Amino acid sequence: MKPVRETIALLLGEAGGDRWQPRGFVAGAQRLVRSGDGTMQLEAIADAEEFDATARTTGCFRRGKPIHDPQTSEVIGYEMEEVPMLRAANWR
Repeated sequence: MKPVRETIALLLGEAGGDRWQPRGFVAGAQRLVRSGDGTMQLEAIADAEEFDATARTTGCFRRGKPIHDPQTSEVIGYEMEEVPMLRAANWR
């Protein structure tokens, strides 16, 4: 039996210009996938059609505020900021 794979989030690319245009997010978008054994990985989104299908079935997120190490002040990651309007957008 193959392990079940579930897309749990769509991570948006860092598009230039107007950040709120859905097509601008396709470049650099990735999906966060969880396998049946609990491991997670990022996978690239191949094209606009795959982006649309993934956005309709999962939450969309972009990079939010930086997370700083309290001792060194070094950026160690970023919060995930949900972009709720993309899930319901009319893409075509």
